[in-house]
Amino acid sequence: MNQRSQYRRLVDFELHNQMQLLSNQLQLKQQELEKSRNRYVDLYDHAPVGYLTLDNNGRIFSINLTGASLLKAERHTLIGKIFSDYFANIDKQAFVAYLQKTFSSSRKTSIDLKIGNIDDVLSYVRLESTVISSKNMCRMMMSDISQLKKMINLNHDLLIENRQLMKELFRIQEKERRLLARELHDALGQWLTAIRVENEVILNHTDKKSIIFTSAQAIKECTEKMHQVIRNMLHRLRPILLDTLGLPDALYELKKQWISHNAGTILRFELNGNLSVLGERLNINIFRLIQEGLNNAYKHADASQIDVFLSRETIMDNPIAEFLLLKIKDNGKGFNFQANSTGLGLVGMRERVITLDGRMVIKSAKDLGTEITIRLPFFAKN
Repeated sequence: MNQRSQYRRLVDFELHNQMQLLSNQLQLKQQELEKSRNRYVDLYDHAPVGYLTLDNNGRIFSINLTGASLLKAERHTLIGKIFSDYFANIDKQAFVAYLQKTFSSSRKTSIDLKIGNIDDVLSYVRLESTVISSKNMCRMMMSDISQLKKMINLNHDLLIENRQLMKELFRIQEKERRLLARELHDALGQWLTAIRVENEVILNHTDKKSIIFTSAQAIKECTEKMHQVIRNMLHRLRPILLDTLGLPDALYELKKQWISHNAGTILRFELNGNLSVLGERLNINIFRLIQEGLNNAYKHADASQIDVFLSRETIMDNPIAEFLLLKIKDNGKGFNFQANSTGLGLVGMRERVITLDGRMVIKSAKDLGTEITIRLPFFAKN
């Protein structure tokens, strides 16, 4: 009996120790679990964004403290209430449409929603939602993007102002070019004509074997070269044909002059549609774009052929919704967009296109040439 009793006591003692050990371990696990829960609650409640659970009617079932703060209400008062009711200026129709989209999609959906006036501290929120597997609820993340929207609006206003300044800059630039061209033509051109007339008188009344005749002949050649230089300057400043005969003739004159200076390069023009009634603003800007495009190809492309295509296009057979399509393509060495920054010529072209509310796309690759595609809106009132 003593041995059996001692054995039983030993077994009971071991069991007690094991139970105590398990109890201690359980307490430790419970403490760790409580700490983990507290950390989770702390992270959840004090996250920089609001976390909510909503049903398909927009009713709130759970929300963290940040979300309650954004809604400017106590958390316990929000449970069971409609989310959109807590914003006075929210677009409820847009929010309902967003909820419907969320519950009909298996992916995360998002929306930037205006909920107040632009001057309010909280004026815009971004909502990102995902449907819970049960399909009856969705988890929503709400963040305050009021300052971001204000910066975007400010940048947009600055961009509009910058474009207005660019339009005015191009307008003043063309005005100055026109005045300078007129001065060159009317003043300097007349003086050169007078010199040529007087020089002809000297040539006609001087012995051809004399030194005076030789000098007069040299003066004649110099004045002819000066006249040609001024003519080229006038064409660059303000093409005369653009004002007298219209854009097509001015472009063909540009082609003629360009070929005369670049005989080794094939230049082809294709003009389609009625391009003679575009208006002064479009005429001069299209001329400048083609002029700059040809200069870029000459300076950088080392091309043997350049093609210029200009036409009037319609959108969906709507004669009112027209645009001008301009393409400048060369077979030169091209360039890598990632490795090379665009030059000032392309930047100037892009700025000019932007002032015309158009779009410009550049396609290029090393040894595969460059293609510039420009689309400019055009309406009959122009």
